[in-house]
Amino acid sequence: MPIPEGETPLAALLRALLAQEGSIPFSRFMEIALYHPEHGYYARAPSLGIGRRGDYYTGPSAGPAFGRLFAETVVEVWSLLGGPETIDLWEQGAGAGWLACDLVDSLQRRDPDLAGRLRYTIVEPRARARQEQQERVSKAQLADRFRWVDSWDETERIVGIFLSNELVDSFPVRRLVRRGTGWMESCVTLQDGHLRLEEQPLRGASPWSDPLGEPPPDLPEGWVVEVSPDAPSWMRRVGRLLERGLVFTFDYGLTPEERFSPGRSGGTLRAYRRHRWAEDLLANPGEQDLTAHVDFRVLEQSGREAGLQSLAFIDQHHFFVGILAALAQRSEGRLPDGLTVGGFQTLAHPGFLGRTHQVLIQSKGVDDPSSLSGLRFARVPGDLAWFLSPRPIPRYQ
Repeated sequence: MPIPEGETPLAALLRALLAQEGSIPFSRFMEIALYHPEHGYYARAPSLGIGRRGDYYTGPSAGPAFGRLFAETVVEVWSLLGGPETIDLWEQGAGAGWLACDLVDSLQRRDPDLAGRLRYTIVEPRARARQEQQERVSKAQLADRFRWVDSWDETERIVGIFLSNELVDSFPVRRLVRRGTGWMESCVTLQDGHLRLEEQPLRGASPWSDPLGEPPPDLPEGWVVEVSPDAPSWMRRVGRLLERGLVFTFDYGLTPEERFSPGRSGGTLRAYRRHRWAEDLLANPGEQDLTAHVDFRVLEQSGREAGLQSLAFIDQHHFFVGILAALAQRSEGRLPDGLTVGGFQTLAHPGFLGRTHQVLIQSKGVDDPSSLSGLRFARVPGDLAWFLSPRPIPRYQ
């Protein structure tokens, strides 16, 4: 079937699918739009979507500051673990490989002996992303430091760090709308040859991962909530993978109080193309990014179910400023090698990524990990459970 002018290849496939099935949940549309193996948004080379010529920026794409500073955290975690002969660092959602290269290069300059003990594993099932990452580490002459896996099985265990940056926000979500005393689910249908959103009764299992995660019953008519079906199981798998060490989850997201604040009544689902917010979530499937804010309470609770201790929840600004402050003390106030003012500002300035992005830090089998320099300005662990737990919110009626 020929593709109409101006229509993406994936749009044609979706129209054919909807002609057969009638409608699909938005979560399935999002999964196809992002992860179709040939035409999905993430099927292309990662660098095409990131940076000035792409659709959005990430911390690692702005320069080496993320990798340079997080290398200090690797040194500290290795010490907390008792200096093992080998330390694992697993990264999922490595994008174009910038963070991996910057981190390992910085670690080699900082501590060559520890760099030789590092076993860096990138979890990457997508062929083009893996190819771009491998090409980048080869050009940096770092290929012998890395290995790639599509996933991991339930018998594998690591001692070290599991790291993700802007991964969970790309997990497909169910889009739910408050109607009367219940909820309707956004589905994608075909109307007059065009993709359209339509509200339908909830399908399948309850969208709430646990009773505490269900929204309050007095939310107003039309309130929109997104739920990620995959986030809890992913976090539990990460927790089971880790034998000893720490999990660092960097992303933009919400606490329970923020999730149900009046300004969030329309939900957090967004489409981005060429650094602009696209209002139509269904437009240009496969050629615009789709993302929803992370529910950090769900990740925190799911991690606890897998044996992870919640250590800190801190914005990216305070996390990296804490590391930079420790480095400055050791270098008599000089900016550490490999850092630029512009790169650090993009990463940590409150007006850029510093306040929009958070990091949830969890640990297992580590004695007193609160000494990490990145936690210098973090909330104490006792406050974390309160901050991430459901709390009373203002009534809307």
